[in-house]
Amino acid sequence: MAERQHTQFAYRAQKEMGVWDAPPTSAALALDKPASEVRALKYSANGKYLAWAIASEVRVMDAQTQAAVATIARAGVLDVRFSPKGTYVVTWERFSKPADSEANPNLSIWDAKTGALCGAFVHKSFGEDAIQWTDDEKYCAKLVAGEVRFYAPEALDQPALVLRVDGVSSFSVSPGRSPSVAVFVPERGSKPALVRMYTVGSFTRPTANKTFFKAENVEFYWHRLGTNLLVLTQTDVDNSGRSYYGESSLYFMAAAGNFDCRVVLDREGPIHDVAWNPDEKEFAVVYGYMPAKAALFNHRAEPVLDLGTAPRNLVRFNPHGRVLALAGLGNLAGAIDLWDRKSKSKICTIDAHGASLCAWGPDGRYLMAATLSPRLRVDNGIRIWHYTGAMVLRQPIDELFHVEWRPAPAAQFPQRASLSPVPQGIAVSSPAVSAKPAGAYRPPHARTRPAADSSSPRSLSDMAERKVFGGGRIVPGAAPIGASPDMLAKVAEKKRTRNRKKAKDVATTGEAPAPVAAVALAEPENEVEALKRVRQLKKKVTQINALAARRDAGEALEANQLSKIESRSQIDAEIADLLTKFSSIST
Repeated sequence: MAERQHTQFAYRAQKEMGVWDAPPTSAALALDKPASEVRALKYSANGKYLAWAIASEVRVMDAQTQAAVATIARAGVLDVRFSPKGTYVVTWERFSKPADSEANPNLSIWDAKTGALCGAFVHKSFGEDAIQWTDDEKYCAKLVAGEVRFYAPEALDQPALVLRVDGVSSFSVSPGRSPSVAVFVPERGSKPALVRMYTVGSFTRPTANKTFFKAENVEFYWHRLGTNLLVLTQTDVDNSGRSYYGESSLYFMAAAGNFDCRVVLDREGPIHDVAWNPDEKEFAVVYGYMPAKAALFNHRAEPVLDLGTAPRNLVRFNPHGRVLALAGLGNLAGAIDLWDRKSKSKICTIDAHGASLCAWGPDGRYLMAATLSPRLRVDNGIRIWHYTGAMVLRQPIDELFHVEWRPAPAAQFPQRASLSPVPQGIAVSSPAVSAKPAGAYRPPHARTRPAADSSSPRSLSDMAERKVFGGGRIVPGAAPIGASPDMLAKVAEKKRTRNRKKAKDVATTGEAPAPVAAVALAEPENEVEALKRVRQLKKKVTQINALAARRDAGEALEANQLSKIESRSQIDAEIADLLTKFSSIST
């Protein structure tokens, strides 16, 4: 058995990058860090190399010893990837096309040990599917002009194999010793969408074929052996209007072509995430409107375990397939449920609020959650839990952009029959408590002013809330409920003083204060205004007539409706007066 190694992770932030030994040691490694911003960072799939890109170059180092391996003198690199065995480095720069010439090659393949250029292509956008490799690195594949081209790494100027399928929009190469390739053709007009699977190197006839409607784009999920494929289909718009996010469906396909079906889900709503168990032929699905449901399905797409409903949108198996994490990240609360697949029971729930990334370490014992920028620019950092629920590392990092585990074979970390406890001697962290209390919200213009004394009430509602006067509603000018006898006496004395002053004013002037005059409508000054007023009054007459008809029919009316009926004579008189003054009005 191979010697067990320490786990490791690397991160990049706005002002730094770093490499750490992961728990149980949890220590930063000495590293020749670049002085400028790191734009991309990536481990090779076998964990042998770590590469990062700065503005002027790309560096490759040995992940175990941190020794420099190669330097690629390529400026402007924004993304870095490795081939499956770490033999080649793939870099991508922003696409550019001068007005008077052809586009510059911006997707390059380099020898990881020497830094020599092997070949280059033009590619507008970069992602996981931009260039795909077979596990043995015999071929790398790229979608060009509606066909999938397979290149031998030692001869990248001409494709070694070409797969032509009319209308293909995306493809995926399977892992495993006998790789397959799946291609997707979206629906056109009345023709359904289809996914076809071929054996790499034998494109005369497909090994499997599946057609379906309501599929504008797809995501491919291969089993680690490449024997089975899950196809998640999606549409941008839900024609039924039930979902803002479109419609989604899940299909199961066997690479041998002997079985395919639609995965039947018993809950309406979107499919949030899908994941294969790396150790068994089963998969987990999180689906449905929130709170979403999670369930396990076997290799015949039959449900075998209900994992309940909760606000979750992500599922991850640990590398051994023993422990399952169900997380609610992004705009959800950040809770993560850990399940023991063997006992079919929940181990614990972790609070990872604010996290936007969740990943298992290669040993299968530690789960990492990270809050990344620019999605959130506060509380960025890394947190790691043991699968028993104990937090073993909490590392705040300002403006954290990316973090990932160093890959390693699961066989290097044998698992016990029962789940391992937290290693002895490891420091178990407790959630950090902010030294600065959150307090009440203060608007930006008031944040530079001294804070008000928290013990003093800020408003009448605050006074009532804190029961300054014994609680209850406070009426301005009236004695507060529950006031002391001295306060009641003061309020009464103020009232008597006001009354004496009013009486004195009346005796001096001989007349009482004039009442407030009622607001009257201005007299129309011309025929146009008079016409508008007459039309308003006639509209009221129409309403009064309708009310009178309801009253005569025996319907009980409200008091204000009856008073409106009684005002009919006044309205008629006003109309007649206006018509007399402005005799030329034509109504």
